[in-house]
Amino acid sequence: MLKKIVVIALMLGLFGWSLTLINKTTSEPAVIQTDAEQQPQAQAEEILPETVFSFNNQNVTAECSEGLSDMFCAVENAVKCTLKPDLANCAGLNLPQFIFMTDPTAERPTEMNYKFINKETQPNGTTHIYTESSCNGGWFGLCQGTVIYVVGQSKSGKWSVKDIYAIE
Repeated sequence: MLKKIVVIALMLGLFGWSLTLINKTTSEPAVIQTDAEQQPQAQAEEILPETVFSFNNQNVTAECSEGLSDMFCAVENAVKCTLKPDLANCAGLNLPQFIFMTDPTAERPTEMNYKFINKETQPNGTTHIYTESSCNGGWFGLCQGTVIYVVGQSKSGKWSVKDIYAIE
């Protein structure tokens, strides 16, 4: 009989404690965060240029095509420097070193076409810019099909291509 009284008293105590917890949570003002408050404001997505860009090593210039943002201009500079690595601005662009290779077996292209098809911002602060590309050389397979340019910003805010790879 004593055991039943102890069990009933404990159950009543647990029930009472539960009621106090329920009252506490309902009496506190609710703080509801909207999605906008929970996540930093996303930057407005930049629209991809629809143009098919075509270059050959005879017509490349150091200037970017009109209307390109700095990020897309960095990709264009990498393409131009692939075609003509001795272009005036190429040395100061901090491009991957293989772009400047002079080995004749590398099959450097003399003509290249590309179109921007996608852009993905990565958690590490870089952006992957996808292009659909074609060229008249081998160039390590980095100018045919889907070519991805990894771009990042320097501390000064200038965009540059950090790496280039292709999807087969």
